[in-house]
Amino acid sequence: MDFDTIRNHYGILIVLSTFISRIIFNGFCWSYGTVIVQLKKQHLNISDTELSLIGSIGQSFGGLLAPLILFLARRYGYQLTFICSLLTCVISLFISSLIHNLHWLLITYSLPYGFANAAIFILGTLICGHYYPVNQHIKHISIMCIISTGFPIGYHIMSAWVFSSIEKNEWQIMKRHLAFIELIATCILGPIFTMKYSSNIPLEYQRPSITVTQNNNNRKSRFSLPIIVWLIGIFTTMSAVNNFLLHLESYLKYLGFASARADLWFRLHGLFDALFRLSIPLFIHLYPVNIIYLFPTCVFTGFIFLLLVFGLLYTSINALAILPIVLFSFTSAVTTSLQYTVSNQLFDKDETEQGYIYHVIITSLGLILGPIIGGSFLDLTGNYKSIMLISLMFLLISFISFSLTILLSNKKEDTHQSEQN
Repeated sequence: MDFDTIRNHYGILIVLSTFISRIIFNGFCWSYGTVIVQLKKQHLNISDTELSLIGSIGQSFGGLLAPLILFLARRYGYQLTFICSLLTCVISLFISSLIHNLHWLLITYSLPYGFANAAIFILGTLICGHYYPVNQHIKHISIMCIISTGFPIGYHIMSAWVFSSIEKNEWQIMKRHLAFIELIATCILGPIFTMKYSSNIPLEYQRPSITVTQNNNNRKSRFSLPIIVWLIGIFTTMSAVNNFLLHLESYLKYLGFASARADLWFRLHGLFDALFRLSIPLFIHLYPVNIIYLFPTCVFTGFIFLLLVFGLLYTSINALAILPIVLFSFTSAVTTSLQYTVSNQLFDKDETEQGYIYHVIITSLGLILGPIIGGSFLDLTGNYKSIMLISLMFLLISFISFSLTILLSNKKEDTHQSEQN
């Protein structure tokens, strides 16, 4: 059996391990809204801003340190960094289950789990990018969309499990049970996660052969106006999405919806998010389109769906709000699953990984700050309508940013072609 055959077959195991790790590890932190509802019941004096901080940092803190994660992977290997990240999640869950002062959750859960959670996500994307590079266009997009379904399916499954576990036991016991499950998953997934059979071995972190002039040119291209405007769009989109998702269950309960229905609606959103991700490769195969155009499309439709949610929840037919809630998942499906691929278009061909790291940093900022901004306005106004209005404002900015980036990029290409002629 030749190396290419082994690589192709082993790539399936890499995709599977990445997918499962996102279901279990990433899925839990994206289901933390269920835990927040329980914390709010037990501790009425804790503010929505602080609860938002605990949840959002637990989801995305590590993304701010994405360059460090990339450095550790290149310095110590993808497998060792991945295993250490899985173990960090296990230890974080166990320690945070022992505390009684909620203020310590930020130290025992949010920061360590947030860093390890992002490392698991980033390493999974990068290693799949090596086994299935961008030049294998349809296969690459298919793999990226498949692994990206891991965390929406994860918070569909984990939210149901967390909700059921908390109903039977306290949230501390639920965390201990999950720590044991994650420990078993670590023992199974860790040995599989290796670059050994990839033909595209990542370069060392230090590249002495690159000249100072080349580095300066790369910096200019990385921070050009179109890229800056594009990253603003990524930030505001993720701020809107996470602000909406993290407060969704609390919002529905505030409006009088039963806890079980609020949990079901949240999980249905996750299920449709996964379905949209799986449909993207099929859509691109049937209707070849530059994926960059999907970004302004998804935020525009997200804006419309969120308006419908906002309107329907305050009517006698509020049960119909489930339809725009699940359709709103198209926004997060496109924005998160295609970031690695679109980096290949926005950045130089040898800067795809670096471009993806910038996407991760900005995405994490949005995921952290979006719910905090929403929670702060909720504390100030005492009205959950402010949550919706903040998300709508973010989506409007996103649409302008993505559209402007495309216009600037097209104008730059036209100028370049004119100069060549």
